[in-house]
Amino acid sequence: MKLQHCYLPVLLAGILYSADIGGPIAGYATDSSQTQLRAVLGVPGAFAFSAPLALPSGVSRLRLAPGQDYAIAERSGDAPVILTLHSGSVDRVIPIDGAMAMSDWVAFSPRAGSAMLISSEAHRLQVLTGLPGSPRIRTDIDLNRLPEAPATGAVSEDGGLVVLASRTTLYRLSDGGDAQLLLSLGSIPSVSLVNATDVAVADSSTGAVHVVHNIASKAEAHVVVSGLANIGDLFPSQDGKSLFVAQREEGAVRSVDLASGEVRTYATPAGRIELLPLRNRDTFLLAAESGKPGWVFYRDGLEGRVVFIPAIEGRATEIPVRRTAR
Repeated sequence: MKLQHCYLPVLLAGILYSADIGGPIAGYATDSSQTQLRAVLGVPGAFAFSAPLALPSGVSRLRLAPGQDYAIAERSGDAPVILTLHSGSVDRVIPIDGAMAMSDWVAFSPRAGSAMLISSEAHRLQVLTGLPGSPRIRTDIDLNRLPEAPATGAVSEDGGLVVLASRTTLYRLSDGGDAQLLLSLGSIPSVSLVNATDVAVADSSTGAVHVVHNIASKAEAHVVVSGLANIGDLFPSQDGKSLFVAQREEGAVRSVDLASGEVRTYATPAGRIELLPLRNRDTFLLAAESGKPGWVFYRDGLEGRVVFIPAIEGRATEIPVRRTAR
């Protein structure tokens, strides 16, 4: 598949501005430690990272919402909060009453209206809804009630549909906390809701992508495609007709047509990648390590394009925490 690479010069006079200065912001990025936050500035063909943004004191880990202007921030010795972002800076700090202080992993709904928090240390699963402005806990259950420890999962926008996966088993969580078996596979690296009723699940042992339809009722599964190597993240296209699949180690992005199973592969120079949605339609940050270049993939019709983002150095500063009423 034809792919266009756009390499930018290291100095972009009109784009490498600091936070709080007007101009387009395509989204936000964290590094692998999830402690540093930067804005992705500019437009396709002219992206750049901002300097690290000032954060409230005590932030120990950031969980960035896909394609949205907020993050869930864990704080050392304190409860987590929502950080809403505006014009490249923290705009509001919103408490999340009753939320666990730390989570092993967090799964957001596709448009980040809800999120699921899992903590093996606390033996708890919590589903947050009303994000970002009015967070509340919709579900709070003991993980010991589940048949197997979840390693990944997906949640609907209203928080009412929760799908969990152990290393080999996919199951749905009912409102009462009961688990309904959906599928058993060889090895499950990732799952993603395709729409309000269907979930996609990857099996890295066979390179297959399965879709389970009507998971709240009949739960009928079929294989969309197989033979894909090194399956990583899954994320639905904005129109719901295809699924983006990360080829994790080789740094390729695949687009799988959910009706026909047709696969388009877009090779990138990024190496190991993740699919981190930015604001624009079908646009993903692939890599964003601190002090290293970043890479953005976006689809333009049937063409795929990869944009290089120059690396910049810098250290974040801290700002005082100010609790903001909902």
